[in-house]
Amino acid sequence: MDTELMQRQMRVLHLEDNENDHELVVATLRADGLKFDFTLTRSRAEFIEALRGDGHDLIISDFSLPSYDGLSALAAARELSPATPFIFFSGTIGEEVAVESLKNGAVDYVLKQKPHRLGAAVRRALRNAAEKMKLKTAEQALRESEERFRVVARATNDVVWEWRVQGNQVWFSSNFETCFGHAVENTGFPSEQWFDFIHPDDKAKVVSGIAGLLATGGKVWWSEYRIRRANGSYAHIFDRASVIYDAAGKPQRMVGVKIDMSERKQAEEKILEQAALLDKAQDAIIVCKLDREIVFWSRGAERIYGWTSAEAVGNNIRRLFFGSANPPELLEAVKSMDTKGEWMGELHELTKSGRQVIVHCRSTMVRDDRGEPKSLLIINTDITEHKQLEEQFLRAQRLESLGALVSGIAHDLNNTLVPIIIGVEILKTQSLSEDATSMVNTMESSARRSADMVKQMLLFARGGESVKSLIRPDQLVKEMGKMITDTFPKSIDCRVRNGKNLHGIVAIPTQIHQVLMNLCVNARDAMSEKGTLTLTVENARISAEAAARQPGARPGEFVCISVGDTGTGIPADQLGKIFKAFFTTKAPGKGTGLGLSTCQSIVKSHEGFITVHSEVGKGTEFKVYLPAADAKPPEQVVEGKPALPAGKGERILVVDDEGSILAMTRAALENYGYAVTTAVSGMEAISRFREDPDAFNLVITDYAMPFMDGPALIPVLRKIRPDIKIVMTTGAEDQIKKLSQDVKIDGFVLKPFSTEGLLSVTHRALGGK
Repeated sequence: MDTELMQRQMRVLHLEDNENDHELVVATLRADGLKFDFTLTRSRAEFIEALRGDGHDLIISDFSLPSYDGLSALAAARELSPATPFIFFSGTIGEEVAVESLKNGAVDYVLKQKPHRLGAAVRRALRNAAEKMKLKTAEQALRESEERFRVVARATNDVVWEWRVQGNQVWFSSNFETCFGHAVENTGFPSEQWFDFIHPDDKAKVVSGIAGLLATGGKVWWSEYRIRRANGSYAHIFDRASVIYDAAGKPQRMVGVKIDMSERKQAEEKILEQAALLDKAQDAIIVCKLDREIVFWSRGAERIYGWTSAEAVGNNIRRLFFGSANPPELLEAVKSMDTKGEWMGELHELTKSGRQVIVHCRSTMVRDDRGEPKSLLIINTDITEHKQLEEQFLRAQRLESLGALVSGIAHDLNNTLVPIIIGVEILKTQSLSEDATSMVNTMESSARRSADMVKQMLLFARGGESVKSLIRPDQLVKEMGKMITDTFPKSIDCRVRNGKNLHGIVAIPTQIHQVLMNLCVNARDAMSEKGTLTLTVENARISAEAAARQPGARPGEFVCISVGDTGTGIPADQLGKIFKAFFTTKAPGKGTGLGLSTCQSIVKSHEGFITVHSEVGKGTEFKVYLPAADAKPPEQVVEGKPALPAGKGERILVVDDEGSILAMTRAALENYGYAVTTAVSGMEAISRFREDPDAFNLVITDYAMPFMDGPALIPVLRKIRPDIKIVMTTGAEDQIKKLSQDVKIDGFVLKPFSTEGLLSVTHRALGGK
């Protein structure tokens, strides 16, 4: 009961005009580990209204209020909510009044000077109330049970009996005389007379069984024995009874049914066996002879394996499930059954369609009355989906680890690309030959292409945005086409086709990226050697007639993004299954069967739908329909490059643990009129800054550095000089979002940055426009 009190949210009606005393009650009960929802009332009207409203588990009341008193409140509570325990919590109640309140129905009183007693009083009150409710419920159930007992006794052909233990009177239904020939008296007869009817060889078993049950507090008793008929013959009966106890645990009655098993014993055994099997109908329940021939095949087995009972019964279960194979687990199961009579474990078995299922198997040797092996009972639970989910969970963990690894690699690549990009830009300012200029341009293009690839790696590793925004679908498709060209085999020709006057879409970009990537990867896998992968985006208007033909579709304006391939195609009998979770046509280890299911889930979350058309040997085309946005997407504006902002001798402290980045950053800033001091660690930066803090106009620091990173360095510098302006460099924008909540910075530059990006942020941080 105490555990229930700790876990359940109780409802408390509190009558108190002092807010501080109310807060004291709340704090005291919560400190005692009790959970409550309080309804606070301050007057008679509020209290009466609350009593007439939703029920409460407890009432706590002050004794003295300005316009109301505790005894009146108690009287009202007894009238309107008599089952709810009532506790006084007051500083003015005297002993005589407290005794009077208890007589009038209060369950306890606690002085405000001793609030520590309140928790125990509340627990005791709730526990007693619960016990009273249980007793009331039990009494009502008893009355209903007695009535049902009388109805059953009149309706059944079996003998219903009742033994009133305390009065030692046994009562039998009227058909006791019909079944066994003994006259029945309405007043019943002593239990000793009943026991005298039992066969001498069975009497001790019955008497000791009942006595043992009552001595140990057992609730159900059953036995098979012989009872003497009036003509002297004996009938085989099955007797089953339940014991009814009072609140103190004292046995009051035994109520049972005697079934004449003489002619129906074998039939009853079969019924009971089948009833026990059908209790597990959600599993495959199979009964075999000792030679493994199937004699019983449940509906659960039909559902899991596909064979009907007529098809399975009579077959050897080993040949049915395993063919000619003898896996080690099967050999272990056979050995355990022969030596121990039982086995439990996992088996990989075949279904009628040839599909493999994983089952949790429980096999038991069934024995006859003499203890000899009779048959095998097998209960199999299909855990295939559970195993697939477990495998997918482990795969997700591996992907999470891979994402962390990718982030680390991207950080190092970004650091490597910074000096290359800035160095190329510095070279372009020099006087170079035509060949050298061409080579430098190629270097710049390759570096920026690498930077874009690193950005895409980070985008997929981290999952990107989680908020929908208005985006250009042609830009998404263009980015996907570029990624495919960069990463897919060169034998696959990627083509991108954009329609005219395209609508925008409101979507989460990374989720649409994921949909397109899954479809493109499937297309790639369908083209084993070479082929053409076509990405197309165009506007589409879906009519009501067309929407009615496509499940999940609705009429309206859409943007259609299609992914087509010239691969092997999908057989017609599989097209209806491809969006189901875990369904895959790929070889084991090549796919999880979750790609298309995930795509469909994402598209549905964007209020869209997917269609597929495929021809075996010709290829497949998936079309993703996404609702067109009302607003137009932002146009891409190509502007001429403005002149890069130059400095006027401002001194900048640059901090980075990569020497090559320091060198190139310094060269870029000095080329445009800034004075630069460098530091390769946070500690060195503090040392140089402390020498002359006022000499510096700006600090540019890397986010990730060993020993002391950027977020740790900034507070130290600001402690030396609070107004120093700081710019952060980082390879991950989400780090800046987290940082800005705690530490103020004046700008940031994403790696790998160019001279233009570095100078623009520096200029703005120093107050430029």
